Amino acid sequence: MTTEPRRRRRLRRPRRRGRLVVVLLVVVLALPVPWLHVVGENPVSHAWKLDGRLFIDGESVDPDGRWSWLAIGRPPVVAEVLRDRVFGTDAPPADMRRGPLVQAPALSEPAAVAVGLRAAGHEVPMRLLVEVREPRLPGIPESAVVTQIRGVSVTDREGWDAYLGGTLPSSGASHAPDGTGPPEHDPAAPTIRFTTRSGETFEVPGDELPYDRVHVLDLAPVGLDAGIAPPWARIGPVRWFRGLSLGSSHGMMVALMTYADAADHDLAQTRHIAGTGGIRGDGTVTRIGGLEAKARAAKRQGVDVLLFPASQAEDLAGFDPGGMTLVPITTLDEAIAALDRPVA
Repeated sequence: MTTEPRRRRRLRRPRRRGRLVVVLLVVVLALPVPWLHVVGENPVSHAWKLDGRLFIDGESVDPDGRWSWLAIGRPPVVAEVLRDRVFGTDAPPADMRRGPLVQAPALSEPAAVAVGLRAAGHEVPMRLLVEVREPRLPGIPESAVVTQIRGVSVTDREGWDAYLGGTLPSSGASHAPDGTGPPEHDPAAPTIRFTTRSGETFEVPGDELPYDRVHVLDLAPVGLDAGIAPPWARIGPVRWFRGLSLGSSHGMMVALMTYADAADHDLAQTRHIAGTGGIRGDGTVTRIGGLEAKARAAKRQGVDVLLFPASQAEDLAGFDPGGMTLVPITTLDEAIAALDRPVA
C-alpha cells in the first residue's frame, strides 16, 4: 500500500526539477544586460522624474514645480544578446564600459551641478578633461586623457583654448645631430607633442592631436559630490554603474535645476519642465541624439515646457507638441530667461 505513493513521489521529483530549470532559464534570458545599450531606428524614449533625485553633498535638490529629464534607448535582454552572437546583427548594442569617460555620470553630473552653482553666483573653480579616441597614426594609445600639449597644461580652459587658437609654442620636427632630421620626415614640417595622464609623452607629425575623436568635459572641483543618485550610491555596484558611459544629454537640466534651487528662483511656476542638452562650463548647451523621440516622451508625460538645443530645431520641424511649449535655447542663461517670463 505504501510502495506505490513513494514511487509516484520519486517520479514527480525529476519533473519538478525540470520545471524549475525551465523557469530559471526563462528568467535569466529575460534579464537586462545593464552595461549594454540599444537605440535602434525607432528608439524607446523615457521621461524620468528629477524631483528630489538630484543630490549635492548629500542634500536633496528639490526646487518648486515638476522637473524631468529625457532619455532614449534601453538595455538588451540576455536572449537578444545571445541571438545576436549566434546570428549576427547590423546594429549591435553599444558597450557602455568602453565609451568615453566624459559621458560617465560620475563626471558629467557633478560638472553640470558646478555650472548651475556658478549661474547662481557661487564661486566654483572648474577643471578640464581632454579625452582622445580612435588614433590616426600607429604607435600612440587607442584612447587616453591628454594633460599637456607642447608642454602647456590643458587641464583648464585657458590651456585648451590656447591650443584651439594656435597660440601654443610651436614645435618643429626632431633633428638629427647634423641638422638633417630623420630621413622619413621633413625636418621643416611641424610636429605636435602631447603627454597623457599616465605620464607618457608622444611626438608625431602634424599640428593637431592625431585622433578622430576628441572629447572635452569641464570638470567639477575635487570634493564636489553630486549627481542623480542618493548618498548610498557610494556603494560599489552603484558607483560602478555611474562610471559607465551612459551619456550626458541631461547636463542642461541638472544645471538648470541646481540653479533654481541654489538661487531660490521659482522658474517652474507650477509647470512641468523637461529638457535635454549637454552643458559646457561656460553654460553653452550642446547637441544631443534622439530629440524627436525624447519630445514624444515629454508629450506623453504631460510636460508643459520642453527645452532643447536651438541648433537642432529642424529635428522637430514636423513634430506636433500639442499643448507643450517648445523652447530652443543655446545657453543656460537663455533657459533661465525663457522660464522666468510670467505665465499667463
